[in-house]
Amino acid sequence: MITLLIYSIKSALVLALLYLPYTLMLRQESFFRMNRITLLTILMLALVLPMVDIPSLATPEKPVVYEMQHRIMLMTQEAEMTTKSLAATTRTISWVGILAILYIIGVILALLIRLWQLFKIDKIIRGGCLWTDKSGKATIYCHIDDVAPFSWMRSIVISEKDYKPYGREILLHEKAHILNLHSMDILFLTLVEAVQWWNPIAYLLGRSLRDVHEYQADDYVLHQGISLHNYQELLVKKALANTSYAFANNFNHSLIKKRIYMMNHLKSNPWLRSKVLYILPATLVVLTVFATPKLNEKVGEIVEKVEKATEKPQPSPQPEQQPESFSTSDVTDMQSAEPKEELAVKEEAADTLSSEDYVNDVYRNEYINLTQPPEFPGGMSALRTFVQLHVARALENDASMAGKRAYVQFRIKQDGTIDDIGLVRGDIEAFHEAIKIVEQMPQWTPARRYGRVADAHFVLPVDFTND
Repeated sequence: MITLLIYSIKSALVLALLYLPYTLMLRQESFFRMNRITLLTILMLALVLPMVDIPSLATPEKPVVYEMQHRIMLMTQEAEMTTKSLAATTRTISWVGILAILYIIGVILALLIRLWQLFKIDKIIRGGCLWTDKSGKATIYCHIDDVAPFSWMRSIVISEKDYKPYGREILLHEKAHILNLHSMDILFLTLVEAVQWWNPIAYLLGRSLRDVHEYQADDYVLHQGISLHNYQELLVKKALANTSYAFANNFNHSLIKKRIYMMNHLKSNPWLRSKVLYILPATLVVLTVFATPKLNEKVGEIVEKVEKATEKPQPSPQPEQQPESFSTSDVTDMQSAEPKEELAVKEEAADTLSSEDYVNDVYRNEYINLTQPPEFPGGMSALRTFVQLHVARALENDASMAGKRAYVQFRIKQDGTIDDIGLVRGDIEAFHEAIKIVEQMPQWTPARRYGRVADAHFVLPVDFTND
């Protein structure tokens, strides 16, 4: 659900960057067919571009959208893994989870409303019909009731009252909608509006697309020999029709003033069509914003500072510096050392090196470059169950471990195996037990960067409690 929420935010950014220039440069031009294609292209790009990642376009700095995406990911992972401060964890899950759930509910409601409107249109088309007639690809439904003329797919609805005096003009207008497949445009627009139900720009674009549909239909009618004066007079008469139908192409749709203006408007200079090329640089900007950032060069400097901070607290040359990675022999050596002296060194190092700072600086900088983080078999809930099971066994064997904690870092290699187990901070005895837990883990699903498997580090808090 979090992924869908982020996708929706990215899609909204695409709509804003591509639609706003259209309103400034093309909306008042008489290139009706081109404007329609431009708006449909914007809708298509709003659905597709959020899923595109071209690493070669990435910038050294972290784009705002990607920074936000990974902050949400890290917040969610911390909320699932950490048992410390239950109130804070619940609050994190609440805000992120509630936003995602509300978004999904909005999408479902938007689709259900549209389905209901489709059902209503179908009922109106067939209800109260006096007679039907085939006219090319269209089917005409003449109603006894005073309904506003409209068309949907290949059906045209007109009242008997309108058919006799204005039948030719109205039918030509609605046939233009059918010939241009405007109903398919509306279905496509509905999909985007469902994804973007919270975004007002999506509805503004929808209004622009419906206006272009009417301009196209009006232009088609005038090219069939209908008098401009008589047709505009008809539009004014029908402007106060009783109703219009969502989804359908209505004869009296849009502001009559705008339609009359476009009919009287001089044809735009053909050279002005080149303004549509703004989509190319705008799309490039979007792709650059969404591209996975390149590896931050500062990560190496941060790691150096972390290593130096770990070296400084050592009071004498006898205790060895905490190794960056641990093997079975390393654990044996550490267990044979004097516990009090070792513990003092680790606690001083912990004061200098905060686990929160470590995660924020190193762990996040690595994750910001991953298109898919590493995953324990079965997900975070399975990892939590696995750790708690082994913690319970450790407490059965040694009750003195109760209440201790260790933050353990390890690397998931490209084949899913684990190495480079190290202590970020915490109790040294808890760390020894945590090593045993990590070494018993099954193979992980490795991380991916730009579609290729990659090494990735993982920070795991291990609490020796029975909760």
